[in-house]
Amino acid sequence: MDKNNDLTELQKKHQEQMKQKRDAVKQRKARTHRLIVRGAIAEKVISNAESMTDEQFQAALYQAVGKGDIATSHPQDSVGRPLRENPSEDTS
Repeated sequence: MDKNNDLTELQKKHQEQMKQKRDAVKQRKARTHRLIVRGAIAEKVISNAESMTDEQFQAALYQAVGKGDIATSHPQDSVGRPLRENPSEDTS
């Protein structure tokens, strides 16, 4: 009987872990959707955004919202790793 109780506790633990993973995925998808929608809105407001580099787009966006100082951004790849201008610098 103790073995069944332990199994139930283990199942409860795994169910909670799975719930946390589902919640994390749900939050990440919501954030991704929000970023895509807001990025599309920004591209619609800024003329020729499709042909700009990230830095040019950032400067135009800051100018459009009336911010004088441009914060330094660090472009990332689709997994969130920083992009390097020279791929030969990658030592991993």
